[in-house]
Amino acid sequence: MSRLAWICLIALALPGASAGAEPARVLRMATVVPEGTSWAREFRAMARDVETQTRGALKIKFYLGGIAGDELAVEARIRRDQLDGSVSAGMLCEKLAPSMRVMRIPGMFQNRDESTYVLGRLKPTLDKEFLEAGFTNLGEAGVGAAILFSRTPVRGFADLRKGRYWVWDIDEVMKSQLPLLGIHLAPMPIADAGRAYDEGKHDGFVSPPTAALGFQWSTQTRYYSELRMSYVSGCLLVANRVFDSLSSESKEVMRAAAAKTRARMEDLGRRMDQELLGGLFRRQGLTAVPVSDSFRAEFFDAARAVRERSGSNIVPIALIDRVLALLADFRGEHP
Repeated sequence: MSRLAWICLIALALPGASAGAEPARVLRMATVVPEGTSWAREFRAMARDVETQTRGALKIKFYLGGIAGDELAVEARIRRDQLDGSVSAGMLCEKLAPSMRVMRIPGMFQNRDESTYVLGRLKPTLDKEFLEAGFTNLGEAGVGAAILFSRTPVRGFADLRKGRYWVWDIDEVMKSQLPLLGIHLAPMPIADAGRAYDEGKHDGFVSPPTAALGFQWSTQTRYYSELRMSYVSGCLLVANRVFDSLSSESKEVMRAAAAKTRARMEDLGRRMDQELLGGLFRRQGLTAVPVSDSFRAEFFDAARAVRERSGSNIVPIALIDRVLALLADFRGEHP
């Protein structure tokens, strides 16, 4: 056999070298998640998994730390074919699948298990909304309860209404709902939040514990109150035009890797919440301010009154009623 024939035979035997093989391609994914966080490590593990399972035919490049802009800017870049998808911290998820906003209504959920249960039951609805908006949803994961990190102790509703707190400027749910509870807000981009706190432009952050750690807000504030105002969930999205163009094998690999990452992220979020609220924040110098039963009841009662009066402004009443029915079922099975 000639040398040229041997070379051709070996080339045909190599992975991805056959005439019908999918060309190697790179998916460009953007997120506000900071470098150096546990989240970032999970995303890189997913990228390695995808590259390994597709034998290098498909790779994922994550642009971390908001370098591609906030989540609305990322959406615009995806639609201009400058990016292929996003790991959203919630805001893009809620824009593209409006039913997901119900997960953030203040006072709806009492714990993470309730949030996870309802999110799972809503998934078919959410997936349909994502598809109609031009995106394939590869999975959602709970980020955690939005609690309060503050400059001064917040021991009751009166204290809560005295301060002015940061929320993300693209967070339409919190911007519309918390002021109805008499809570004063200072909406601004994530990149400006920490500096604005140091400059005295606001008195603290409404944030999940893991986000407060990741963005270092927990090192700036002095107190935290575990008043669970709402629950934040993220999602992993790829533009339909991109996902539909992948081979069947690559689609399966992406779905499997995303499912594995979702499970790890969910477990990671629960463990980190337990560690942070169980003592790590206190060891960092933060003081935990107990939330009394009366404070919690007053907040939930006020949130329910606002929900009944104005829920349709941000979420249809029918959807709220559906979620309340799901919660009643869950609480009946998990008293």
